[in-house]
Amino acid sequence: MSKSLFLLGTGYIGGSVLVALLDKKAYKISALCRDEKKADMLREMGVRPVMGELSSDEVISKEAAASDIIMHIATADDLPSVKSILKGLSQRDSSKAPAVYVHTSGTGVLTVPTHPDDITFNDKDPAKFDKLIPDHAPHREIDLTIKRAVEEGKLNAKVSIILPPCIYGIGTGPFNQISIQIPRWIKESIKEGKVINHGPQNYWRNIHIRNLVTAYLTLLSHLEQTTAPPPLYIIAETGGHRWGDLGILLDKLLKERGLIKGKMVEDPEGSTETETGTQSRSKAEWLHEWGWKVEPAETIEESMVEEIDFMRKTVAI
Repeated sequence: MSKSLFLLGTGYIGGSVLVALLDKKAYKISALCRDEKKADMLREMGVRPVMGELSSDEVISKEAAASDIIMHIATADDLPSVKSILKGLSQRDSSKAPAVYVHTSGTGVLTVPTHPDDITFNDKDPAKFDKLIPDHAPHREIDLTIKRAVEEGKLNAKVSIILPPCIYGIGTGPFNQISIQIPRWIKESIKEGKVINHGPQNYWRNIHIRNLVTAYLTLLSHLEQTTAPPPLYIIAETGGHRWGDLGILLDKLLKERGLIKGKMVEDPEGSTETETGTQSRSKAEWLHEWGWKVEPAETIEESMVEEIDFMRKTVAI
């Protein structure tokens, strides 16, 4: 019998993961949806739409209690929906096998404070997370809420939080197919008529959406099979970049296409608007130990050309 899987989020990451899950033909999938047109598309794909929003407490908690697997890939920053999931998992029939809950956070949590280059967060060293990350860091309130719920031992579930870094590449889902950081930077540059090179000295790890999808599947497979309490924090990364180098490339590519004319300027601080220019160093260990196969993929530099041209065809820039 197919396991039931409840998905929150069918956008850039969630939609790409959804397509991969459907290809496996191993799950009976339902997905939170607030739009009737998207609901019709989900039905055509073989997915049961669950009509509601992230604030729909009763809807989400009921689905979480009844589902074998819950994957929250909608946002890293919505506390009400996470509380609804945790409530549902605490109400899950104790005679049932533990559910699997995969929550999506992000390595933006590692950006506050700005850690020096010699500080790298490794998912096999969770104590460093609790020691060096303040409670006010991005995503941290939600991550800590999940951590406390797990430690209280009231959830009939195996829980892990996956932390992607800067994600790039064109997604494969049915709806949104572009990421956040690089596309926002592209839009900002065109709006301003020049590239603002935020935090050029700072460094981030990155990952192509194709490999992030397989990271989710690897984590899911491990959680389904393990009987031991899983690690809470799971990092997924394959490459890295300095923002300054990307800014120089972005300036060149946009000028070649006649999209900007102004001279690039440097801003030593990171940007809250584009979420670029901060510092986030992370290292994946657990996924590799569990057999994660990293596929050949374009680098973030190679993908930038594709993303600019894709956005010109699909969104107003």
